[in-house]
Amino acid sequence: MMNITKITSVIFAFLFVALVPLMLLLTDVQMVAYNRDYYSKEYDKYGIPYSINMSKDNLMESTEKLLQYLDNKRDDLDFKASFNYGEEEFFSYRDKLHMIDVKELFVSGHIFRNISFAYVALYILLLLRKKPFNNQLRKLARQGIMVSIAGIVPVIMLIILMKIDFYKYFTVFHEIFFTNDLWLLDPATDRLINIFPQDFFTDMAFSISYLYITEMAAILIFSLIALKCVKSN
Repeated sequence: MMNITKITSVIFAFLFVALVPLMLLLTDVQMVAYNRDYYSKEYDKYGIPYSINMSKDNLMESTEKLLQYLDNKRDDLDFKASFNYGEEEFFSYRDKLHMIDVKELFVSGHIFRNISFAYVALYILLLLRKKPFNNQLRKLARQGIMVSIAGIVPVIMLIILMKIDFYKYFTVFHEIFFTNDLWLLDPATDRLINIFPQDFFTDMAFSISYLYITEMAAILIFSLIALKCVKSN
């Protein structure tokens, strides 16, 4: 009975250590991906409105519809937009097909993040309800250190790889998460690749990574402080 209890405890702790980094990473992806100000600054940085013959306000209006779609608050991307030369459908047929796959990833990621959050919150609550409290807090701090190490090392390695050849690993990402080639868009016919060039995704990937590393560092620092300040009973 003792062995079963110990094994179960180890499994629960392992899930905690594994899920916290994934939960935070998915949260960071959503924080950056749904940040309207981020898109506005990136559009200005790369001159996107000028390059697609569209006003900044109209581009942001179309972007809002796209983000609502990804957030499952809009059913489709069938809409027209006003350009300097007139009005036309904003996204191509291939754009829309690809965004169906992207939306599935966002929705699945949102569900997984919420489930992970529920597990992590329940795990911490049940752990800290046990006596003595100080011992359980120190145990949580030790697991926090494991969380930070397990979470930060792979991302730092990924950042190094992205700095070496972002396009290569951007391609690998698509080959892993998409079962078709709809992500291979044509700048001559598909607007999605024109409003979101590779440099846009490079900036987004690094913004997410730096935010995530900051969170992992904070967990590590607070865990070390807790281990130093909280005495075991």
